[in-house]
Amino acid sequence: MSLFSAEKVSELDRFWREMAPVPGRMAGSLRFALSAALATLLLLILQPPVGFIAPSLFMLFLVSRDTPFDCFRDLLTCVSFAALGTISALLMVIATGNHPVARVVGLAVFTFLATFFFRVSAIPIAPLAFGCLTYMVISLWEYQIRAEKVLHLSLWPLGTLATVAVSAIAVEYLFNRSNPLLTLESEIAARCNALGELFQVLARHADGARIGEQSSIVRRYAVTGEGRLHVLLERVAKTGSCSSEEFRKLTTITRIMDRLLVLGAGLSIHSDVEAFDPAWLECVGNAISAMGDGHLDSIEGILRVPKTPVPEELKLIERTLRHAGRSVPPHGTDSPQAAPYSRGSVTSFKNLLLPDAFTNIDYVMYAFKLSVCATICYVIYNGLGWPGISTAFFTVYFTGLSTTGASNRKLLFRVIGSTVGGLILGIGCMVFVFPNIEWVTSFLLVIAVLAFLGAWISASSYFGYIGLQIAFSFNLIAFERLRAPDQMTPARDRLLGIALGFLVMFFIFHQVRPERTVDTMRRLFARLLRGAAELVRLLGMEPSAERDAKIAAIRKQVSAGEGNLRIFADVVKFEFPPDRAASMQLSDQIMSAMTSAEGVLLAIPSWAYKLDQDQQQVRLKEIQTALEGGLRDLACAVEQLRQQQCDPLEAPLEKLPNLLPASVAKTIDSYRELTMVCAGIVRAAT
Repeated sequence: MSLFSAEKVSELDRFWREMAPVPGRMAGSLRFALSAALATLLLLILQPPVGFIAPSLFMLFLVSRDTPFDCFRDLLTCVSFAALGTISALLMVIATGNHPVARVVGLAVFTFLATFFFRVSAIPIAPLAFGCLTYMVISLWEYQIRAEKVLHLSLWPLGTLATVAVSAIAVEYLFNRSNPLLTLESEIAARCNALGELFQVLARHADGARIGEQSSIVRRYAVTGEGRLHVLLERVAKTGSCSSEEFRKLTTITRIMDRLLVLGAGLSIHSDVEAFDPAWLECVGNAISAMGDGHLDSIEGILRVPKTPVPEELKLIERTLRHAGRSVPPHGTDSPQAAPYSRGSVTSFKNLLLPDAFTNIDYVMYAFKLSVCATICYVIYNGLGWPGISTAFFTVYFTGLSTTGASNRKLLFRVIGSTVGGLILGIGCMVFVFPNIEWVTSFLLVIAVLAFLGAWISASSYFGYIGLQIAFSFNLIAFERLRAPDQMTPARDRLLGIALGFLVMFFIFHQVRPERTVDTMRRLFARLLRGAAELVRLLGMEPSAERDAKIAAIRKQVSAGEGNLRIFADVVKFEFPPDRAASMQLSDQIMSAMTSAEGVLLAIPSWAYKLDQDQQQVRLKEIQTALEGGLRDLACAVEQLRQQQCDPLEAPLEKLPNLLPASVAKTIDSYRELTMVCAGIVRAAT
């Protein structure tokens, strides 16, 4: 389920909730503002062509800022592929003799390649930088000036990007230093304390205002997701700052934290809280606090059976906690877990592209539609001789997404961001602030404040694109000249270019093979089911470092898939009628199925794979094999829209009627619930 699907929350209310401070947000936004101000100062000294500054500063939003090394790696990748794009564009111009038709065709081809690999690549910033630089260089040759001058200008986009990259790297290495283990422990403790305190408040039957206040804190952590925890976990693995046993505990806690927060974030909506067993609620809160302290082995002893019925959300929280207590290997086992987070596993060539990169026609259609939109905008503004509206290309290039719902939402957010950043703040500063600026320090302060605002909003998982567009639209106006702007015409042209990009994208993306959001959700969910099947197979194998590395990698992929499903579930409502109502209903079914799949994934690691009797061991192996096949069959059924023929677990269960371990029985129940929900998805989709 989406975090906010259980209650009626307006978009404005959700916006203010996601703008609340969370750990790391203030520090990251301040570093971003300092990077933008430092880069601006250097660019004022170097005096590059002003048209390249705003896109270069925009690239700061696309790099990881979790660690100095990650920032350096992403910016080095960005600059490297920008250089490749510059060289490719110049070679194309030289080979074709700068023919006008060749420029248009070349732009279409380069944009197609960039957007295709942006969709299928694990490093999307690389093709994004490649396509952006090829456009900048090709567009320079449209001006009727000497070839030597154009060649000189063609190197400036790369120069401005490198200047911005150097500024960001310097700031990150100077101010982004911390102990990843201590930071991870504090982040986990803060989340567990917030959720544990919510249960304590519920146990005391506090008033609605107090419950709502504590629930808002939990919700604040929930909307940030578990991405930061995984990043910190990777840093801990790379530095080797803890023992293998402690690392396994941290991995387990990180894996289930997101689920607990999402489930706990909706507790305040229940009107019958007073009917719950207070002692049981207090036990659940204590168990969560024990998990935050790393005492997973004590969770089972803390939890108790409730005296009164509880809703399914609370049952899921208790079940998740019990699985957490059972999923840590016993003391003395040596199972190295740092391998999945080594740089080699992330950067190996086979992991750079999606498995179906060259077999899925949807990726080709996406790249084709976006390149057509970009080419149309390029031809229109050059045909009119109106370079001021060239922002139409960037509107298409930075806004295009895979599904119609996602594209519509991003278009809407770009309108909002452009209105706030360009129309209100940009023109407002041009009229009231810039005329009174006499020193460069004041101009840098304005740039830093707007960069801080954009970075703060961009930290939101839902509204982040608004922050990017506020900063980008403001920079387009602020850097019309390398001084405070004093004319309204550039601002007008920038906004008209954005409007042109909107119109072209609206027509192409909704008329040329529109890709429904729910269809993409079905494919993502099928991939998640295949990951669960592979996890079942691996958990039944003999423990080894290679097996543990594969298990950790699959869990990470499944976690990313769940996050993408939640993102797509949020954008279904942006589809246009008449399919929107049916799509929203199907989306809810898919999210319900994901909840059932999570139950299976959480239950599988608690199986006792080593039983005393050989006969039981054989039967357990049969159940495991049948469950693996059943999950793969469900994946095919959801993806191909066909009903599952039979239950593969019937035969092995008949041979073992009364000897099922409790953990296996819970897994079977979750699987059968998943089967029923998947059948409903197939019926609704057909």
